[in-house]
Order: sequence, then C-alpha cells, then structure tokens
Amino acid sequence: MRGISSFLMKLPPLLHFVLSLLERITVKLPMPIEKLVHRVSYPRTGRHLQRYNNRGFRLVVGCIPYRYRRTEDVNEEAIEVLVISAQNGKGLLFPKGGWEKDESMEEAAIRETLEEAGVLGDIECKLGKWSYKSKRQSIFHEGHMFPLLVKQKLDRWPEKNLRKRQWVTVSKAREECPHLWMKEALEELVCRHKGGSL
Repeated sequence: MRGISSFLMKLPPLLHFVLSLLERITVKLPMPIEKLVHRVSYPRTGRHLQRYNNRGFRLVVGCIPYRYRRTEDVNEEAIEVLVISAQNGKGLLFPKGGWEKDESMEEAAIRETLEEAGVLGDIECKLGKWSYKSKRQSIFHEGHMFPLLVKQKLDRWPEKNLRKRQWVTVSKAREECPHLWMKEALEELVCRHKGGSL
C-alpha cells in the first residue's frame, strides 16, 4: 500500500513534466496534447473499454519505432528500430497493447508506444493485420502494427521502470523478437523502406 501512495504523490509532478515536454513537440498528433496526456497519465486498468473483433479476438495495436541510420556503407541497413524488453524479461519486442473503444486505432498505437517506449513521432500507414495466440492465456488476439518515424525520445515515460529500450539493427530485432507476427510486421517495414514507399 505504501508503494501506491508514494506513486500517487509523484504523479502530479510527472504529469506536469510530460505536459511541458509535449507542448514543445512539433509533431502532428491525431488528438490534442491534453487528451493524449490524460490517456497516458492515468493508467488504464481492466478490459471494460477493450475492443474485440466479430470472432471474439482482442484487438491489439502497436508501432515499430524506427529512425534512419547515418552510414556511408551501402551494405549496412539504412534504418534501425527501437525495441523494448518484455515484462518477463524474455526477448525484445515492439510496443503494443489494447485498442479501446474511446480512441482510434492510430491514437491507441501512439498511446501504447508512448507508454511503453517513451517516444513520439510520425505514424504512417498500417503495416498489416495478424492473428496470434496469447502466450499467457489460451485466447487469440488480432494485432495491427504501424511504422512510427521517431522524432522525440523522452527521458521519462510511464513504463520506464518496467522496461528497457534500445535501438537495434533490423537483423538483431529479427533474431531477438520472440513473436512471429511482429517479425512479419518488421519485414513489411523493411520491404516498404527498400521500395521507397515510406
């Protein structure tokens, strides 16, 4: 109980800090900053707003945050991606979470990316849709992933104490991501980049 009250005491300064950072952002967000901060600041609990498809699959959205590498070597990969540690510490993955009824798919993807990886940027056209089985439970999810060209990396973010983040090559992300559907989304991002459609 002591940990919760300590967290609640620190919440107002954290909200003020996040809002002051967001006010300086030149990135076009799909909603007003105040609304986004409200969504991120008050962690969502439970699944009462969770969306499901017509087959009963929980709808999950996320982003593959990426940036362009500065390299003169044409054999090197031109982009690198930001991965986060899984909460159980096994493997690296991309930020994702539940899509809720009071937000668009893009808003949910941006919110999850900010909460889990602490980055903001330009969200691009959806990479695709995947059905996959939850590793924790015997239920299925429908995952939607977007590329996000990172414009700002925050020093503090809601899940900073729960996850580590790091920039890695596409090759390393392929090797260390435990989820086939996320690897397929990454391949779509790489194909788009090579085809010049990003």
